[in-house]
Amino acid sequence: MTTRLLIPVIVLQNHNRYNIMEKGHNYSIDIQAIEEEVKKMVHHGQEVVIVGGSHALHRHEKLAIAVSKAMRGHSLQETKKDGRFHVHTKTYLDGAILKEEMERSADVLAAGLLEVSDPSLSSKFFLRQHWMDEPDGSSDSILKHKPLWATYSPKRGKEKKRRTEKKQGDLYRTYGTRVIPVFVLSLADVDAHLMMEDESLVWTSNDVVIVLQHQNEKIPLSYVSEIERRHALPSQAQRHILAGLASVVGGLSAPYEKASHVHERPVVNWLWAAGCHPFGPFSNTSRISQMLQDVALRNTIYARVDSALHRIRRTSETVQAFAGEYLKTPLGEPVKGKKNKTSTELWLEKFYKKTTNLPEPFPHELVERLEKYLDSLEEQLVDLSSLLYDHRLQDAHLNSSEILQSSIFTQQYVDHVLSSEREKMRCCDIEYRLPVQSSQNFIYAGILLAGFFVYFVVIFFSSPAR
Repeated sequence: MTTRLLIPVIVLQNHNRYNIMEKGHNYSIDIQAIEEEVKKMVHHGQEVVIVGGSHALHRHEKLAIAVSKAMRGHSLQETKKDGRFHVHTKTYLDGAILKEEMERSADVLAAGLLEVSDPSLSSKFFLRQHWMDEPDGSSDSILKHKPLWATYSPKRGKEKKRRTEKKQGDLYRTYGTRVIPVFVLSLADVDAHLMMEDESLVWTSNDVVIVLQHQNEKIPLSYVSEIERRHALPSQAQRHILAGLASVVGGLSAPYEKASHVHERPVVNWLWAAGCHPFGPFSNTSRISQMLQDVALRNTIYARVDSALHRIRRTSETVQAFAGEYLKTPLGEPVKGKKNKTSTELWLEKFYKKTTNLPEPFPHELVERLEKYLDSLEEQLVDLSSLLYDHRLQDAHLNSSEILQSSIFTQQYVDHVLSSEREKMRCCDIEYRLPVQSSQNFIYAGILLAGFFVYFVVIFFSSPAR
């Protein structure tokens, strides 16, 4: 769970004409205002640190190549005043291509900005063992900051470690730290109508925000308000930065968008497009309203409960699979039962009601603890629903946090117990021991020597065959 949130605003510019980090201009970025709005979307007790800095794009070769590769173009057919179709090519930036390369450099750039702005916070958010050496795969810093429940199952930790990509410079985030980089591409000498896909100036994913900024005139959009055509202002990045952070940090979506499983895409209703929010072409504010704050908190509650329910479902499936694997008769045949129930369900039903003389796949304590946990979880979910109905979001937030933590501990406990029981129920074990000398070894050696002696005597005195 996140206890510290670091948001580095990294400006990558290919020019020296102006700097959007300087205050007092129409195109300037207000870091303090962004921090105030972000704090509205995080829960109580979570630390938020926002740092900003500029980097020359040509000094980061891979990032410059990524920006060049992300330039895309598509054909548009528009009707002009003469009534004819005119086809032209429109250039845009593909955020998905930029994301992969920028995620790799996010921690290194963020640690550098944090070191310059406040060196005391650098070690709090990042640990770096060897600043000048090449990475050697050491994981000491990760081990120091692992949660207590992570030590129960070493196999799961090894699997996660294999999936984790090594980062340059032995730089690791401390446990509980979440880093959401905001990359602002301040470009010059580009297409006057350059935007990102879907006629937007911001692109977001689960853990990165990319904003495009350039000093060109208003860009006409394909949206109309009453009788006037809407325009985008590429020089002002403040609102787009806040829109991206609202999406990533608070889990907010535009008020006019609704997820549709039938259409497999967001469905929009432009009647909700105007209002106090930073999303879309019809808003012009860099603030988060009280309604959006409540929505962000409600999304956090739903996300935690959903994660807890998924963990409970995986834990239940693990127990069922374990029982099905070891549920055999003494001859190795599956247990027979009624046709409408599986052998695992019949065995678990018998196991709940009374003890059995069959070999037990797992101890009674595990089932009793799971049953007790599910009963308490049911009560917590009922309390949570009543708190949400009464709009007591802060109390519901604390309740959801307890539910998530309890599900994490329960899952780790079950994995630990099943792992130990699986080792106990193996048919055979291999033990390595040092040979122990005994008096029988001398007896066997004497018998062997006597045999050799008799053999040579018989050969010596026997006459050769003629």
